[in-house]
Amino acid sequence: MSMTLIRHLASRTLRGKRLLGTGALAAVAGVAAWVSMAGITTDATADIYRTVTASVPPATLSIALLIVTSATLRDERDGGTLAYVYMSPVSAAGFALSAMTAALVTAVVISLAGWLPGWVGAGIMTGSWSLALPALSAYLLAAFGYCAVFLPLGYLFDRSLIIGLAYIFVWEGIVATAVTGVGPSSVWRIAMSGYADLDDLPPDALDVLGTVEPGIGGAIATVVVLVVVGTLVLTWAVRSRDAV
Repeated sequence: MSMTLIRHLASRTLRGKRLLGTGALAAVAGVAAWVSMAGITTDATADIYRTVTASVPPATLSIALLIVTSATLRDERDGGTLAYVYMSPVSAAGFALSAMTAALVTAVVISLAGWLPGWVGAGIMTGSWSLALPALSAYLLAAFGYCAVFLPLGYLFDRSLIIGLAYIFVWEGIVATAVTGVGPSSVWRIAMSGYADLDDLPPDALDVLGTVEPGIGGAIATVVVLVVVGTLVLTWAVRSRDAV
């Protein structure tokens, strides 16, 4: 693994308009929760925060993570600089692991940017600065899960954004909702299963889970497997394309 490569890829991905745009997009759920809680009684604000947190990020945070993680290697590939982003030779496995680490760093940064406005809003509106803490698990699990899916996607396919959007809106939004047993293939439902295990969610928020059972241990194990599989797929792709 190359720290030089990690720093380069992370800094190149999180820069300028992309950082501001994806950070703002990820923060939509937190801002929406803040606005929704305004003028509501304290008993109701907690449920409003939890429901908005469960239902809005699948259409905002997921897209922000798609943009930044799929671009981690796509920018280098499209620019023809993929083989020159490190100072010394690195193996395909080391290259893939470095890229995955860089993508995870960027994903966590964007997820924290998405979570913070809701944490501040919940603290101001309810006086409880612990209300939003369990939701941090969903944001971080989503960061790892989506990164594991979208980083290899961005390297392997020219139209990775279109494929990623199809996964978010068609697969997660429609298929995983309508077809029993497909729910566990949804990254956001995996993330929500961890959140649901750490907090007392209202029925509207729990509906997002579908057939997926709450469980923080299972959610962590699943995203770890996703990251490992994603790294292995990326290693195969880099080696087979002889990029390094």
